[in-house]
Amino acid sequence: MTKQEQVKAIFIEEAGEIIEKLDIDIIRFEENSGDFNLLNEIFRGVHTLKGNANAFGFTRLGEFVHHFEDVLDHYRSTKEGIEGDHLELFVGSVDVIKEVMVCELDAIEFLPESYGECLQNIKNLIAMKKGYSPVEELKQSIEISSNDLASEFGFGCDEEFESSVKNCVKHFQEMQEEGLYLYKIDLMLEEDCYKRGFDHLLFLKALGEKAKAIESFFDMKDVWVLDGFTSDVNAIKRVSIVVLTPLPSDDVHEIFEFLFENEYKIQIIETMKKSVEPLYPQDTSHGEKKTLVEKSAPSAETTSSSLVSSKSTIRIDTFKLDELFDSVGELVIAQNFIAQNEKIGEIEDESISRTIETLSKITKRIQDRVMSLRMVAIKDTFEKMKRVVRDTSKKTGKEVHLIIQGEDTEIDKTMIDSLSDPLIHIIRNAIDHGLEADANERALAGKSSNGSVTLKAFHKSGSIVISVSDDGRGINKERVFQKAIERGIINGDENLSDSQIFSLIMQPGFSTAEAISDLSGRGVGLDVVKTSIENLRGKIEIDSKEGTGTTFSMILPLTLAIIDGMLVQASGEIYIIPTLSVVESFRPEEEIVHTVQGKGEFVNLRGQNIPIIRLSDIFELSSQRIEPWEGILVCVETEAGRIAIMVDELVGRQQVVIKTLGKSLARLKEISGGAILGNGDIALILNVDELRPLDESVHV
Repeated sequence: MTKQEQVKAIFIEEAGEIIEKLDIDIIRFEENSGDFNLLNEIFRGVHTLKGNANAFGFTRLGEFVHHFEDVLDHYRSTKEGIEGDHLELFVGSVDVIKEVMVCELDAIEFLPESYGECLQNIKNLIAMKKGYSPVEELKQSIEISSNDLASEFGFGCDEEFESSVKNCVKHFQEMQEEGLYLYKIDLMLEEDCYKRGFDHLLFLKALGEKAKAIESFFDMKDVWVLDGFTSDVNAIKRVSIVVLTPLPSDDVHEIFEFLFENEYKIQIIETMKKSVEPLYPQDTSHGEKKTLVEKSAPSAETTSSSLVSSKSTIRIDTFKLDELFDSVGELVIAQNFIAQNEKIGEIEDESISRTIETLSKITKRIQDRVMSLRMVAIKDTFEKMKRVVRDTSKKTGKEVHLIIQGEDTEIDKTMIDSLSDPLIHIIRNAIDHGLEADANERALAGKSSNGSVTLKAFHKSGSIVISVSDDGRGINKERVFQKAIERGIINGDENLSDSQIFSLIMQPGFSTAEAISDLSGRGVGLDVVKTSIENLRGKIEIDSKEGTGTTFSMILPLTLAIIDGMLVQASGEIYIIPTLSVVESFRPEEEIVHTVQGKGEFVNLRGQNIPIIRLSDIFELSSQRIEPWEGILVCVETEAGRIAIMVDELVGRQQVVIKTLGKSLARLKEISGGAILGNGDIALILNVDELRPLDESVHV
């Protein structure tokens, strides 16, 4: 990959993050249009996107965000109230930005249909706010030379420049905390500064290394048009920098010590608590520098603590994290091998025992730390769902309130992206078919006229549970059961629990809706949701009460790289059963075990006949055949109901690092992977859903 391709890849990644944040922030702003700090955040994202898009030749995206930026700048500068239809335009503009970004990346010639209309609406709005017609605006744009850099990147006037700097200062004052100093620095570099080895970006980089926050403002009004551009002569006469940093005044002055005195000016800004006016109260440049240090310079201890408390981040390729995780997995296996090695265990030496114990603790700590690197809060994914609820609410005409709980719950980064689509479908399904359309119907049921959808994440028994609940009409259990019989999914003789009946709606093509909308149907597409969750080694549980509401719970492992499993022995081999699937294990009494002619063995567990699965039969193992009451049965939950896996012995429960199998073993549907145990042996991980009997009528 060339340097240019690497830079472009970074831009694409950053642009994606900016657009994703815009999508979240614009909905938050719609909910609270008086939050101008949030509007400033949106403006900064659009401004950054504009510059990056133009730099890489994405002119169509650049043009759109340029005009969108003008509208945002007007409202953030004037703090004027924003009308409802204009907020709708803002939300639609973010949609257009997402669509145009796709067109630019895929080099699609045709723009989305909404592009032209939305752009014209933005132009009309800014023309109305500034008091001239769109025709006059067009004339003004024609008069400005297209190769004028100032027209693209500059401020409209000195007042706008100063206003932007002051707004930034106020914003940073709100972020200021103990141990951090706020400076406003003005650079007035001479025309020959490049020849002397200086440019503006050198100072920005030096300041940014220890800054908590930094923003720069370039005055471009004196920049020449491209025809008269000279690369070795500085035409940017003024740059203002606002920086929040733990650096004391002396260290900041040291950065500029080789400049002429007339080329820079440093001012320290008082905190808002001490003084709000004047905004720039102290000039600490040159003669007054020593006085400032005596008053404000922090002690060595304060400076040290502030440097420690200043957080910094680094962008790391997830592939490198995966490699690190695999290496730590090998380390865990090696450590377990040492700890469980019989020959080492025979050595009666206290120092060796302590060393092995210390190694075990350190390995466990490293494993936990590396796992935490892959864990991210699910908050951003939940925030995206606000947009889904908003759009679905408007399309269905239902007033819906979204309640979010547990958004700080952390989940494996590799699972985050795969969760969005299932969540979107379930939420749309809940609003479209779960909530009542008639407010009178809700009132008669003692509910508020506005429906509610609750999105919740929490830890449970070593797993992550993400649930979507609605307070709608619930699922008609009898109707689901009859529909399943009509479609031949079940034969009607099964003794199914409520949970098993509700899970039937996730069968392919199943729907109880009389008329399926373009949004969802109660069951339409839920088979895809189910498949997506199962690919993440999770499962879905449905709980519903007619007239009260429905809850879809997605139960997921903490990480995809490690599985919590029950180790069992059968016919001399060790197997791993995912703990998430295990219901209970027991040694059956002889009287509850029986055989059905042509159907196999069953165990009657609390009134329910559960088929017994022998691993020796599944994998064609030669071993002495014992009776079920001589072994142990592990009852597990599968998508078709419960089964009892017959094993010789329960070895224990532990977390194991999952290893993929070769192509030949990958074809065995009964096996989902393998793991290396502490003694070096390999254990196969069972895919319990594929162990069920082929004849569904066994559930009698």
